[in-house]
Amino acid sequence: MAVFMVIIVAVIDIFAVGLGGSQRIFGRQNTQDSARFILESMSKEIRMSKINTADGQSNTLNITNSKGQTLNYVFDNVNKQITRGGAVLNSSNVEITGTFYVQKSGNLPPRVTPALKVVNKTGQTAQRVVMNLQTTISSRRYDQ
Repeated sequence: MAVFMVIIVAVIDIFAVGLGGSQRIFGRQNTQDSARFILESMSKEIRMSKINTADGQSNTLNITNSKGQTLNYVFDNVNKQITRGGAVLNSSNVEITGTFYVQKSGNLPPRVTPALKVVNKTGQTAQRVVMNLQTTISSRRYDQ
């Protein structure tokens, strides 16, 4: 009887470990999807926009898009979200913090580097996924 109980406990432990791993994988996929959406949507708009923010590091990026609308992208590092024109871009399942690096000097077109940290907040501490991402976006507008 004792051998049977040991086998049952071992099987349950193996199942629990496998379940935790699958939840971590699901959390990683969720985090990647949110980060990809944010970076792609920002990149498309920034690429075709005039960058109004001065050189340097800032939590706010002010742009005038191709439709003539002036918008702010803001990393709200207190509430851990990113907004575009006041609307939250990230899902409620992730926390986002970050900053923008703007470089407008030199012979090259203006560039923006959003650096962000994305963390899923749906899992337990052992299942948290942290991703640090950055990309550099060059504006196609040379009249800045």
